[in-house]
Amino acid sequence: MRITFKLIEKAVDLATRVFVTVRETNANATPADQSNLISLIDDVSRRIDSLASDIAGQVSYQLEKQQLEKLAAQTKVVKLALEFGNESMLGPAVASISEQIEYSRLRLSEGKHEWFAPWMIAESVRIEALRMMAHSQRALDVVQRETLNFRISILDHAGKLIVSSVDNPWLGIADFVDGRNEDVLLGLGEIEEFQAFEVEPEEDASRKAKPRSPAKTTAIAAPAEEKAALAPASGWPFPTSSRP
Repeated sequence: MRITFKLIEKAVDLATRVFVTVRETNANATPADQSNLISLIDDVSRRIDSLASDIAGQVSYQLEKQQLEKLAAQTKVVKLALEFGNESMLGPAVASISEQIEYSRLRLSEGKHEWFAPWMIAESVRIEALRMMAHSQRALDVVQRETLNFRISILDHAGKLIVSSVDNPWLGIADFVDGRNEDVLLGLGEIEEFQAFEVEPEEDASRKAKPRSPAKTTAIAAPAEEKAALAPASGWPFPTSSRP
């Protein structure tokens, strides 16, 4: 059974809004911008809750359910902190969200590309929380560094797909890395692999033990190659490794 959930579109919207907010810090940010960001975070948390509910009945997916529930809960904490302007609520939330980021990153490294959207959401919420807590130049520099790392990580996971879907992507990629705009993210919402969970009903689990016919093996091999193209690889032509 394939549980499809339109999470990637909201993930792209939220990441774009956070990138813009960081770029406009101490510049043109307005209360309306902050209000829009809070609304986005609230919407995203509700959608994650819905996704967790959809997979609740699958015993083998309880860990995924728990991680999604944790992400939704901490996203709500950050949203409430933004509304109240209460920074003391953000420290524990950032620590917890960092765990969800690492969990999502590990799933992505296994080729589970449906975790791309939860990972983007977690990173976006973490960066917005850090930005809200940053009151010194040193802290602001850390926010800028983490934002750049986030941009580069997006390209590590989806760069090949971006390159293959745009005629001349390099100027857009350069603008994205330099923080001038987020235009290269616009097409990510159409990628099916980023928004679906493959869930096998428990009663059908015995089918795994049945040998596949040669014809079926051939049919299954093709999508595996497509998924491999989405993962970070040494063949990715754009140098994005900025992490120490």
